[in-house]
Amino acid sequence: MKRLLMIGAMVFSAASFADGFKVGLGGYCPVGFVKAGKPVFGDPNFSSEYKGTTYYNSSEGAKKMFDADPESFVGAVQYKGFCATGLAMGKKLESDPKFFERVNGKVYFFSSAEAQQMFSKAPKKYISDADKAWSKLSQE
Repeated sequence: MKRLLMIGAMVFSAASFADGFKVGLGGYCPVGFVKAGKPVFGDPNFSSEYKGTTYYNSSEGAKKMFDADPESFVGAVQYKGFCATGLAMGKKLESDPKFFERVNGKVYFFSSAEAQQMFSKAPKKYISDADKAWSKLSQE
């Protein structure tokens, strides 16, 4: 099962480039996940900077929403976009933006459809376990 979580995982949380430039959420629009409930690829022409990370918004309207309250979007994304199910198992796995769920206003990402299905069966348990692991793994 753990092996399935690792298969096909892609870099998603923050892409870093040689010049130190960081793009949050793998270039996907944070407003899309939080407001529209779907992955929408962002456009560099509508970028916003927040806490040292650049976020690509999908439109001028999304950029205005993000800029008005960036923490409501960035803060809704749990574990900096790492796989919630992987974290619950003690593994810091990159996520695929196609696989996510919104629970109580927060956005949780997954490395695969299998990881998302596992989470969906017992979200409270996985969130609790992932929260505990994140407090340790986020320091690494």
